[in-house]
Amino acid sequence: MPALPCHVFFAMVALTLLSTGTWGAEPEQWMAGVAKVSITPTEPVWMAGYAARSGPSDGVLCDLHARGLVLADARSNRLVVVTLDLIEIPQSLRDRITAMAAKSHGLDPTELLVNVSHTHGGPMVSSKTIADWGIDPVWGRRAEAYVEFLVERINAVIAVALANQAPVTLGHSAARCDVAMNRRLPTPEGVRLAPNPDGEVDHDVPVLRIMSAEGKLLAVVFGYACHNTALGPSRMLNGDYAGFALEKLEADHPEAVALFLMGCGGDQDPSPRRNDDDAVANGKALAAAVERGLAEAPVWLAPRLAVSLEVCPLPFAELPPRAELESRADSPNGFVARHARFVLESWPHPGDQPPDYPLPVQVVAFGDTLTLVALGGEPMVAYSIRLKEELAQDGRQVWVAGYSNLVHAYVPTRRVLAEGGYEGTEAVIYQSLPGPFRDDIEERIVGSVLHQAESLRGGDAAP
Repeated sequence: MPALPCHVFFAMVALTLLSTGTWGAEPEQWMAGVAKVSITPTEPVWMAGYAARSGPSDGVLCDLHARGLVLADARSNRLVVVTLDLIEIPQSLRDRITAMAAKSHGLDPTELLVNVSHTHGGPMVSSKTIADWGIDPVWGRRAEAYVEFLVERINAVIAVALANQAPVTLGHSAARCDVAMNRRLPTPEGVRLAPNPDGEVDHDVPVLRIMSAEGKLLAVVFGYACHNTALGPSRMLNGDYAGFALEKLEADHPEAVALFLMGCGGDQDPSPRRNDDDAVANGKALAAAVERGLAEAPVWLAPRLAVSLEVCPLPFAELPPRAELESRADSPNGFVARHARFVLESWPHPGDQPPDYPLPVQVVAFGDTLTLVALGGEPMVAYSIRLKEELAQDGRQVWVAGYSNLVHAYVPTRRVLAEGGYEGTEAVIYQSLPGPFRDDIEERIVGSVLHQAESLRGGDAAP
């Protein structure tokens, strides 16, 4: 992939001039910097998300971007948020990003929150996934080249955001959007992937505004819990409904950068969906909700920041008997057969057990007012609902994001595992996991969040 073209740096330098000033930070003052850069592939790539695609990308419907936001409090505690118009963050990409961030910017993984929009209109970023899906290896080599290009862009956006830092104020508000619908439909034959109007949803749209010392909107961060699957298996590169929402907000606020944090949308789909018009309409609906949030009087956040990150080990259930796996290896379904062979080759002996899945769980405390939880993987919406109920008991506002830091597995609840269906058991063959998770997954994750939040309440985030 080519180096950054001049027009990209020009756009980011222009933003620097808008965002910085000659004043110094006052005591008890937030500092922030923001930047944005295109990560649209410059040549055809194999796209992620839909096995039905039979060829590579064929044009661009809307550009893909990396956006960066640096936040720091008066004691130089900092958080760097990077949002990407991509479907996933496999371990190989996470390792590349964290190594680059440490080497180039001195960032500890705790200080870095990387979130993907989960658009199904972007490139695959793992040659292993391409191989696991039985796609021609030439596209795996193209994916590796794209990752080199991508990490360069992320490096650049972090560098500019760090250089952009200036005094700001932060305000939090919220609105609602009804685009999302639960997609786990109970039937006599079991749970199937279909709209469920009676299923759980989280229609909250949290909004964080970053205002300059002169009262101008420099950035807006917003979230929503819903798959980016309005367009279906188009071969035009796109950011789906979230991409259209970002375009709308930045067009209406040309001096600001908008950042989208995907919520716990693992079992949520947009409604309606499956064509360009639906994606645009859903994006406009979400952008309108963000505008309603911006119109509300915000809760201003005291400039005290504390961040925690830990890896929550998630054990897998016991593997099926070898005879069952051998039978699956002969399946006419290529995904089933390849997955069975993968398990047989990786754990060939009776009693072999795969290593635990290392789910990142991150908690951010903004003073004593707002708690942001960032979960790895594709969490079910029930995680957002439960965590907001439990963490709000002390009066704090709570924001729960998913799709953060390591994203290559659905994160079911205990109930979803028991029900089965796509997110609980079936999807493991597409994500190259050994099998379903053990049924204590929910308590492990919630426990990690609660004890980290308690630690932050009693430490740096306390008044």
